[in-house]
Amino acid sequence: MANSDQRMRVHRFEEPVAASLGPRTPKPRRKLRRWPFVVAGGLVLIAAVLVGGAAYLGRDTGVSIPEGTRIDGVAVGGMTTAAALTAIRSHGSDLVARGVIMIVGGNRFQIDPVAIDLRPNAAAAVRAAQGKSSFLERLQGRLGSTTVREIPLTYLFNNKLYLRATLPMRQAVDIAPQSATITTNASGAFVVTPGVDGQRISATELRRALRNVGHTGPEIVVPTVVVSPLITTTAATATAEQARSYVSTRHAVTLRGDTSLVPKGVILRSAGIETERTGLRFVISRGVLRAYFGRVYGKAEKPARNATFTTNRQGKARIIGGRNGRGVDVEALVRVWEQNPEQRVVPITVGVREPALTNSEAQNMGIKQIVGQFFTPYNGGPRVSNIERAAVILDQFIIPARGRFSLNEALGERTLARGFVEAPMIGDDNILEDAVGGGISQISTTVFNAAFFSGLKLIAHTPHSFWISRYPMGREATVSWGGPELVFENNWDAPIVILTHTNDEGVTVQFLSDPLGRKVEAVEGTPHDYKKARMLRIRDKSLAPGELVIDQKKGENGFKITYGRKIYRNSKLIASENWSWRYAPANGIIRYGSRVPVDPVVPGSTTDEAPHEDTDVSTTETTTVPVP
Repeated sequence: MANSDQRMRVHRFEEPVAASLGPRTPKPRRKLRRWPFVVAGGLVLIAAVLVGGAAYLGRDTGVSIPEGTRIDGVAVGGMTTAAALTAIRSHGSDLVARGVIMIVGGNRFQIDPVAIDLRPNAAAAVRAAQGKSSFLERLQGRLGSTTVREIPLTYLFNNKLYLRATLPMRQAVDIAPQSATITTNASGAFVVTPGVDGQRISATELRRALRNVGHTGPEIVVPTVVVSPLITTTAATATAEQARSYVSTRHAVTLRGDTSLVPKGVILRSAGIETERTGLRFVISRGVLRAYFGRVYGKAEKPARNATFTTNRQGKARIIGGRNGRGVDVEALVRVWEQNPEQRVVPITVGVREPALTNSEAQNMGIKQIVGQFFTPYNGGPRVSNIERAAVILDQFIIPARGRFSLNEALGERTLARGFVEAPMIGDDNILEDAVGGGISQISTTVFNAAFFSGLKLIAHTPHSFWISRYPMGREATVSWGGPELVFENNWDAPIVILTHTNDEGVTVQFLSDPLGRKVEAVEGTPHDYKKARMLRIRDKSLAPGELVIDQKKGENGFKITYGRKIYRNSKLIASENWSWRYAPANGIIRYGSRVPVDPVVPGSTTDEAPHEDTDVSTTETTTVPVP
């Protein structure tokens, strides 16, 4: 019961709520206004028309060149690429046709544009003009309000042809600078010759003017630039002052407490100026001072002796030991005076003087045996003196691993003062003439073949103009001071020592080194395409009528030859090389006087006809021409 009393009571209404509230009063309906919608629709329609029109006017029509674009003043806006190229090429060609006149220092030089292939760079200008335009720029163009774009036009030319065409102009205008120099006059004073500035055409400005010839031409004023000498007057004067200070100072040396003045004449002879690539340098001759101190302190001095190389009968290398010497430390003395030419008193010492090549240095070189050698014969004469002198200079010469060798550099200039004499050599037109150092080509050929069989890298060699039978065909080399040259490189990982030997029969050159598994095979060619030697007849009015003088006997015929070699290292072929050479015939030369006058012929008598001046004179004697 309690539970039933606690149940919720549900009240059920029999009538709707609205009905219970009484009758409903209707709300009055509001009237809708339409004119704002009409106005808004009109505005939207106008905006759409404007946007559509702008979009149409500003559309990208596919034309390559935007409106308002000009190239070197030529309107190309709206053109296709092809049309623009045609227009600009025509415009540029008209400007080029005016010609080019260069004005340098008041002088006028006319350059033919065709000679340098001068032409407008139309393609580059049109590419620059093809830049994409914005929507706004296209719209402005359609409406007639265009922003003008100006594209420059440059010109091209062939650089090689340009250099050739402007060479006369550069030769006429360019002036090489003259470096300052220092000379010594009769009184021993150091005299400075001032340097002189040069001038040259400004290559940069000239090229820039040509590239912009449409604006700079047809008359181009080319500026010149001043070129300072490599050695200026200021630098030369400073160097000369060092030398003057040195020779004007009374120098003295002290040894073990004794002070001795160095004679003025020794100081003067030892002072010198050395020309370097970028300047002048005051130097003091070590040789002059060493000779003087050798006389003064002779008892305390002993010359050093270098370690040297020789070979035994099996071709193995041996070292003949050198020794240290004793002498005044001239090098330390010179360093002091070169740094301070006015220092009066300098202490000197007498100590050990090591040789240029010590025993330990020679042993560490790893020289083991002969790796290449060659012999060439000679028959005597003054040329042998030159060969022997060159052999003495080259003996014990060391070429380091990977080092370069030049025979001219090794021998130096051949002069009488250096012990060379006059001897026959091949001159111009293959005519023999005497010259100091004649015969050096035999030492060159012998050295060349030693390098050939040592497997060294041959950089420069030139056979003789005609063949000399004591040399291998093609495999020989001639040299002369100033060229031709003999140059090769020791491209092996071990040094080379050159040994030379001369006797009454000829000269031998040996190359010593570590063999490193090298082997060289010569490739001998067969001579062909012969050209016969003949006697050349030269008329000489200084000779008596009918007189003949044989200046040069006929030698070997000319021919062509191919020669080469194969280089192996540990049985592996590492190089195969071939060369070709054409020898000219060794023609003989005869000089002859005018023809013998013919006596009048008496009627009824007979007389021998005098030889005609064009009658051929021949000889059956053929000998090898004695040349270097």
